[in-house]
Amino acid sequence: MSEEKQLQAKETTGILVIDDDMSVRMQVRLTLENAGCAVFEAEDGATALAMFKERLPDLVFLDVMLPDAGGAEVCAALRALPGGFHTPVVMMADLEDIATIDHAFDAGATTFITKPINPLILHYRAKYWLRSSALAGELRDTQRRLFSLQEIAGLGYWEKNLDTNAFRLTCDEPQMFGLTHNCTYDDLFAAIADDERPEIRRQIDEACAAGHLFMVDYQVRLANGVNRIILNQGGIVHEKAQQQRLAVGVIQDITELKEDEDSIRYLAFYDNLTGLANRALFREHWSKVQSRAQRTGRMVAVFLVDLDHFKQINDSLGHPAGDRALVTVAERMKQIFRHSDIIARTSDEAPSLISRVGGDEFTILATEMVSTSHIAHLAERITNAMGEPVRVDSHLVTLTASVGISVYPNDGDDIDTLLKNADIAMYEAKRRGRNNYQFYQHVMNEEARRRFHLSNRLRQAIDNRELLLHYQPQFSAADGRLTGCEALLRWQDPELGLVPPSEFLPFAEESGLIHKINDLVLQDACKQAAKLLEAGVFSGCRMAINISGNNVNFSALRHKILRTLTATGLPPEYLEIELTERVLMENISEAKEILRDLKDYGISIAIDDFGTGYSSLSHLQIFPLSTLKIDKSFIQNMDDSANGRELLRAIIGIAKCFNLKVVAEGVETAQQMNVLEHMRCDELQGFYLSRPITVAALEECLNSRQGCSSTSKIAG
Repeated sequence: MSEEKQLQAKETTGILVIDDDMSVRMQVRLTLENAGCAVFEAEDGATALAMFKERLPDLVFLDVMLPDAGGAEVCAALRALPGGFHTPVVMMADLEDIATIDHAFDAGATTFITKPINPLILHYRAKYWLRSSALAGELRDTQRRLFSLQEIAGLGYWEKNLDTNAFRLTCDEPQMFGLTHNCTYDDLFAAIADDERPEIRRQIDEACAAGHLFMVDYQVRLANGVNRIILNQGGIVHEKAQQQRLAVGVIQDITELKEDEDSIRYLAFYDNLTGLANRALFREHWSKVQSRAQRTGRMVAVFLVDLDHFKQINDSLGHPAGDRALVTVAERMKQIFRHSDIIARTSDEAPSLISRVGGDEFTILATEMVSTSHIAHLAERITNAMGEPVRVDSHLVTLTASVGISVYPNDGDDIDTLLKNADIAMYEAKRRGRNNYQFYQHVMNEEARRRFHLSNRLRQAIDNRELLLHYQPQFSAADGRLTGCEALLRWQDPELGLVPPSEFLPFAEESGLIHKINDLVLQDACKQAAKLLEAGVFSGCRMAINISGNNVNFSALRHKILRTLTATGLPPEYLEIELTERVLMENISEAKEILRDLKDYGISIAIDDFGTGYSSLSHLQIFPLSTLKIDKSFIQNMDDSANGRELLRAIIGIAKCFNLKVVAEGVETAQQMNVLEHMRCDELQGFYLSRPITVAALEECLNSRQGCSSTSKIAG
């Protein structure tokens, strides 16, 4: 569609003609109506102003002289009316009336046309003025929308002419950026924090000089003292029409966005309980640490800190108490590193990092290590700090830690290898009694590989039922009568051969496989005892089963024992459950309750290896025990000293005071047997009497009811 037809199609286009000369008004009217415009007339200023307010025309033709006012005055009045500021006003004047035209322009006239009016020129000029007015209106609407969006988004716009240094800020509320409406380019940086200001200005100035884009954020302090974070991004614009270069930028308050980003980063990279770094941040930080260590040639130590027996706190005091203890541990670690000389001192250094990577497990990247003695000193501080009692509510809890250490680059050049080796060293610290630290040694890796292979084979052995039971008989010290036996585990592996229990049971405890093994031993031993009882050879005897492992679930244990007795048909009086002091002390209240139920049901309860664990005589009164088993170390020591013999006599005497049956383990000589008999020890167990034997040999022994006088035949 042509521009003329577009103009004609706008039936709502209204034009106001103001002139006291009717012939002029008629001429203009006829010309514009032929073009499809709606024309209305006024012969004086007052009528014109009233008609403008009523009709809101798109274009005004105004004579420079009216009967009641000059054209300039009427133009100024039109501009002051609603909608009048942007309406095009065309002054009609004689060509020689230049002074009047200047006066009209000062009053706000858009342009002028001379009299007499040429209808053809008027027609085309009207189209041009209307089109220009429409475009200007659209531009104003766009600007208004842009300003509204800027206000909603909290944006400001600035530009600097790189040739003239003229600066302009476009912003409804510049104070939100620490600026004013009439600010200069220097003022753009005035509110930035002192330590940031020079660097921020340098970055923007250099980007502008090079014609690059820039994006920087910085902190400003507002007039009310509030700190906000501002994002400033922009670049260079070349205006070809005016042949000028502008540096332009958009500023935005991103304080809330930064706070949200910080919250998200915290959730992604920090432990919510302790505030320490998590596993993800630990790995991310390693790249910085390694890069600097390569440049400086300094060592980096990786510490793996595992709290010893931490589950006891959760089980006895509850998980909230355990969480509070972990917070205390984390704060102690922070204090160690805050005051340590390994903390980074300069901006290019990658500082040390503490992270929590598991429930009670922490890792530490210690940078700028100068020697192994330096690392050892730090490890000592860690173990000493962990050993200080922790107050949890009204309880004073003592924690210890096992610490494994690997060192970059000697023990690995990547974080996975270093962590693996630190873990191996930590398990060595556990093996050596806990509450100590160990450096990784290459020989440990061989041990770790062997343990890994052993673990795979042990899992297969459990699944394939390759674990077998042997039975070590127990005899009455008074008459040599066979009174029972203890079920002992044996593993005859097709690949590894006979694996000693001392080798695989500690690993089974560490890995948690011991609980599954306990279930298998309980089931098989009870089934075998029931068969022997049914065969008529087990009357008056007991099957002793040792329950091993950490974190024994006593409620589940009760259920398994009772279910097994029901399934096998073994009466409860033929079963004895053996537990060490360590196992009992992991959850005292639950152990007391469950063991009381089992004893009331008719099952004997024995405390095993007495004297090697907590060795508190109060335990003999706390727990519902039936039997005390003296550890073999006391039996062996009685041959070496009189004190050892008196100690053994005292233990037996105390047990008798608590009405406990006493069983001595590890009897290896006739002299030991005779001494124990005179000390009124009730039952004896050991290699001198009988080694662990197969079920077939046990049945033969029970059939003959051989006594102590013929134990060599039993041991066969």
